[in-house]
Amino acid sequence: MPISLPPLLHVGIIVEDFDRAVADYANRWGAGMELITDLEFPAATLHGEEVGSSARHGFIKTGASEIELIQPLKGRSPYTEFLDLHGEGVHHLAYVVESIDQYLESLRATGEEPRATFEASVAGQARFVYLDGLAHGPAIELIEILGEDA
Repeated sequence: MPISLPPLLHVGIIVEDFDRAVADYANRWGAGMELITDLEFPAATLHGEEVGSSARHGFIKTGASEIELIQPLKGRSPYTEFLDLHGEGVHHLAYVVESIDQYLESLRATGEEPRATFEASVAGQARFVYLDGLAHGPAIELIEILGEDA
């Protein structure tokens, strides 16, 4: 029996020039950034190998979900790989789940073998993983909120 997807949190779009992309969204759609932050991932896992990287992330509200613009800053990451292979574009669909490990087990129980391409955490607040091969194109991002209020 298939498992259900939680509500879509955001669509992740990889960009080469963050400021240009933000200006494009503002000029075309009147959409402004809600939050812009540079995130460091000093001990992430990319294709099973530990890597360090950083990226600039910004979020645009679009009703019930958001658009996340991501510009890689340094190091090897799924974002640099995506730019090298495809150029700018939609990279992932993001969903918050109670437990990434439990969700992966549920997928396995349906006969899927999810391929985690990237796993990292954000300052002890959230853990996330990108899964390939489940959405006919974009990766699936599962996000688990960590801490006492989770």
